[in-house]
This record gives sequence, C-alpha cells and structure tokens, in this order.
Amino acid sequence: MSSPEHPGPSPVGLARPEHARPEHARPGSARPGSARLGRGAPLPPPPRTPVHELVTAIARAHPARPAVRCGGRTVGYGELDAWSARIAARLAAAGVRRGDHVGLLAEPSAAMVAAALGVLRAGAAYVPVHRENPDRRVAEILADAGVSWTVATEGEAERLSGLGLPFLPAEDGGDAAAPPGVEVGEGDPAYLIYTSGSTGEPKGVLVEHGHLAASTLARHAVYPGAPVFLLVSPIAFDSSVVGLWGTLTAGGCLVVATADEVRDPARLVALVEEHGVTRTLCVPSLYRVLLDAAERAGVERLASLDTVIVAGEPLPEPLVRRHFALRPGPIALVNEYGPTEATVWASYHRFDAPGPVSIGGPIPGAALYVLDEELRPVPPGTEGELVIGGAGIARGYFGDPGATARAFVDDPFAEAPGARMYRTGDRVRWNGAGTLDFLGRRDQQVKIRGHRVELGAVEAALRGAPGVGDAVAVPDQAGAQLVGFVVAASDIRPEDVRAHVAERFPGVMVPARVRILDAFPRTLNGKVDRAALLAKAEEAPSGAGAPTGVAAAWAEVLKISEVPAEVNFFDLGGNSLTMFRLQDALELHTGTRPSIVALFRHTTVAAQSALIRDGGAAADGSPGASRQAAARRARAARARRQRTAPADPRTTQETGR
Repeated sequence: MSSPEHPGPSPVGLARPEHARPEHARPGSARPGSARLGRGAPLPPPPRTPVHELVTAIARAHPARPAVRCGGRTVGYGELDAWSARIAARLAAAGVRRGDHVGLLAEPSAAMVAAALGVLRAGAAYVPVHRENPDRRVAEILADAGVSWTVATEGEAERLSGLGLPFLPAEDGGDAAAPPGVEVGEGDPAYLIYTSGSTGEPKGVLVEHGHLAASTLARHAVYPGAPVFLLVSPIAFDSSVVGLWGTLTAGGCLVVATADEVRDPARLVALVEEHGVTRTLCVPSLYRVLLDAAERAGVERLASLDTVIVAGEPLPEPLVRRHFALRPGPIALVNEYGPTEATVWASYHRFDAPGPVSIGGPIPGAALYVLDEELRPVPPGTEGELVIGGAGIARGYFGDPGATARAFVDDPFAEAPGARMYRTGDRVRWNGAGTLDFLGRRDQQVKIRGHRVELGAVEAALRGAPGVGDAVAVPDQAGAQLVGFVVAASDIRPEDVRAHVAERFPGVMVPARVRILDAFPRTLNGKVDRAALLAKAEEAPSGAGAPTGVAAAWAEVLKISEVPAEVNFFDLGGNSLTMFRLQDALELHTGTRPSIVALFRHTTVAAQSALIRDGGAAADGSPGASRQAAARRARAARARRQRTAPADPRTTQETGR
C-alpha cells in the first residue's frame, strides 16, 4: 500500500518482528535460567513524541487531508485541529491542568475523536466511559478516577446533567481558540481505562504518554503506511486506541462506525466499500458475522481491505481458513494479543495463508517471558505464566497500590535498572515454530464478547440478590454470554436475580440466563463442579418448541423454553451478537430476513411478529435480496447445524486482551 508523506517521527529502522524468534539466555549470562525470552525489535530510544503532538504536526502539514469520516460527515486534519483546540481551551478555562483526569462520555462520532484529542492537548488524561453502562456504574467510574470535568457529546449530556456531574459539550462551535500549550512528559497520564476488578468494583489502568507513544511506534513498524481504518470498538475499550492514535499519527483516515452501523454487519460491509477501508480491527465473533454479510452482498465489496486484525477473544482456526477461502484479494489476517496493562498489545501472529493459531511473537519494544510460580523461566514446550516486560507496561491501577504491587513486579531480565513486568495470569508455552500457544487462564477471568470479565465479581453480585444463598457464573461455549446458577429459595424468580445484577454492572457482566438449583454439583473433593455447570449451561431447556416462528427463533437463539410476547430481547439475555444469530433463525423459521436495524427497533416477539406480518421486514436492505432468499435460508440451515455440532475445545479458550 502506498503511503502519503509522514510528517511525524519515522519508524524507519525498526525491524519487521514477525520473523524474529525468542532468544535463548546464554549460560553464565546475566539473565537467569535457560529458557527462551521473547524480545521484540528495539524501538527508537526516548524521548518519544506524544501522540497528540504527532496529530497536530500532520494537521499543520496537510490541513485538507481527510482525518475522520462518520455519519456522512468528513472532517479534515485542519478542522480536527481547530475543533480539538477549542475543546482544550474550554477545559483550560474551566480549570483543567496538566495531569488532571477528564471523563469522556460519547457516542461514536467525529465529536468523540475531537474530544479525546482536545483532552490530551489540554495536558489531561481522558477517562472514557462506556455509554451502555448503567448510571450507577458511570458515576462510580468518574468518582474513582477523580475527574474534574467530563466532555460529553449531545446524546449523553442530559444523562450527566441528571447525575449532577459537571460537563462540557464536545460539539463544535464558537470562535477560533488557541489551546493552552501544555507540554506533557513521558510520565504524564494519557488515558485511564477501566476494567472489571475481582470484587466488581471498577479498576482503572493508568497509561502514560511514554507507554502510548511506544505502543503506537510499534504499530507503525508492524503496519506501515497511512490506513483508511474502520473503527468499530467503543472508545471505552482499549482496542479503540489502535484506530484512534495508530491511524491519526500515521496521517490516515479514521472511519468511525456509528452505533447503528456496528450493530448491522451489512452496513459495515457497505462502509468498507464506500470509503475504501484498508484496515480494521474487531473481535473474531464480529468478523465472522461480517463475513456472513459479505457473502450475502458479494465478497468483492471487501476488496479494498489489505489487513484484518482480530483481537480480544480466541481466534478459531476455522475462521482463519474461511478468511482465506473468501477473501477477494491478498488480505492479511493478524491475530493480536495483549492486556490493557501492556498498552493494548504485546504479541501478534500474521497469517498470509491458513495455518495453526497462536498468539505469535513480541511486538517491537516488548519482552515476553514464560515463567513458573517462582517467576523463573521454563524450558520451551513447557507451560507457564506469560509475563510481559518492555516499553508498554502501564503505570498500574489507579488508586490501588496493593493490586498494582501484585500484578506489576520488578523485571530481573531487563537490561535497564528499575524496569517492571506485568503478570498476565495467562498460561502459555513456546511452540516449535517459536511462537506462543495460548492455553487458558490461571484464575476465574474470562472473555465475553472481547471484554475481560471477572467471574468472582459476577458471582458476588448474584449472591447479593435477595433470597440467593450461593452462586456460580460460567461462560457459554461461544464466549458470547454468561450463565448464572444460584442456590435459592423456591419462590425466587430468575428474572429478579438477573435484574439485581443489571442494576450494578454493564451488560457484558450480566448473565444472559439465571437458573435456580437446589444444590450445585460437586467434585469428589467437595468443590463446585464447574465442568458440570459448563455442560449444563449448553443444555437446551426442556419443553422447547414455541407456537410461532418468531417465538421458535427466540427459543433457539436464547435457549429458553418459554418465550413471553412482550419482554425485551435484551432483558431475556440477548446481546448484539445473539441478535445476528436471531436474524438467521428468523429467516429459517419464518422465511423472512428482517434487517438488523429493524430488529434493534422491534425487540419483543409481538413487535417482530407484527413487523414480519405487515411486510416491514421483507428485505434486508441489500440489492437483490429477494432473489437470494432461498440461498440465504440454505446457509442459515447449514449455520444452524454447525452451531449444534460439537465444538473444538481449543476454540473456547480465552485470550488475555
């Protein structure tokens, strides 16, 4: 791919690390043990230019170049520079100073991008909050982060006002303003992203400018050029950093998918074609439905793509094979791995052809260690904990020195004194190809739809529901949702227990189904038999078989026996990914394929039945949909058979992102 002139620091000289192999510590060397220590190519030494300064430099050199496209609007680099300068000036006038924390509550939009850039230009760190969090969670995160102000887009401002929290609007307006001209250092905070803690309380990972600059430089080395990048990640999810700063610091164009577009893979395919998208990142489960939509519309509509990055959940090997079977051109597939604590990513595996799945080798500037319980290196082929060192290791957990000390420890393998490494809790081993096989988690942390979830936090919330004596939460086989099991009084209703959790946690942490048991199955040593509960979570409830096609589709997708006519799909445990499966199931059971947008607007059995009956769902919005209906029904039937087939257990493991 050709690349326009890059006015920022050039990553030239960084070796392409996909061919690098972990080095062996030499006998008698300063590094203990004889195991492999995976080290990425070196990065240019500090100081490294902060990302917002790279973006403003591009704006000065190329003001007319498109920077952001969203919802039919194109914002050039010069316009983005002026917009973010006004936000920075308003923050400074409100009293925001270098090192402060500023909340960010925004729907996917150009205003969201300008707000994040404006916060950095004010010398502050942005604290993104997911819009789908309940009010209580939003307030907890903003309070824990100690934000002085919050920048909000128009759709979220009323919510903050209702919570009594101070905010500034992100929308453009007003006269030209000069930003405060704050100079930040590598140790100043850049962003604070919250993950789920083991107690259910929000836990913020603080990333400094030096960490973000190093991670972004590594991305320039691995993915050279100025991409047209399709952003589908919410800004509160750390993979948004890939699109935001990886694209804008390279002089590329960021195509921000709106909330409705992210929900509809057919519209994502249209965005790729319309804007000539060359690169994107998503969880594998979303990429699967994106390929489904591309098959219906014609895979040639993805022809502009040259790289698809998947991350955040396990990559099934059949998806790798499907990618290369369907691709309309030479599209690379890259499997990335990395926790928030390592600034988005630490390893990657690039596929140019089908092959075994691994999480690859180290990115530039990273070090990957496979260690035993005493933090000593283990030999190649031996299972151990993945511990990450290098330039991207975050400062720690904000306001929690105890948790920071347990997870971030001194790095005895680093040449520089004072270096630290992060204990991921992930089990891995070096394989014969010199890359890392991912083997699972050491604790109860799982990945649900790409989000890291502590089962202990969910279980604590379930136990807090009135009438519940004990609780266990397990992921379903696809890693798309949780199933809760509780021991409770006979008069307790599952929907009440679920509602108790939904009041406290974001949707990804709320069990899709809650099942009441008299007692938990136990192993021979008396512990809760989680394997038995995992199997029970996959059981289809008895009595399935609903009287209408719509209800039958719901029963199949949600795995419930009784389907009420007037209850919201999401209140019964549905989510955006199960909505894609519902679209297939409705076509199979009713012969009609409603659009995803229509399904999101009609979220009860009664409403969807009326939609189909009245002809409002006759077409899915794609050209020639009626002529392709029979073929789609056949594909839906095949997909249904595949979903009920036994799964390869390797595809149920979680990654550590």
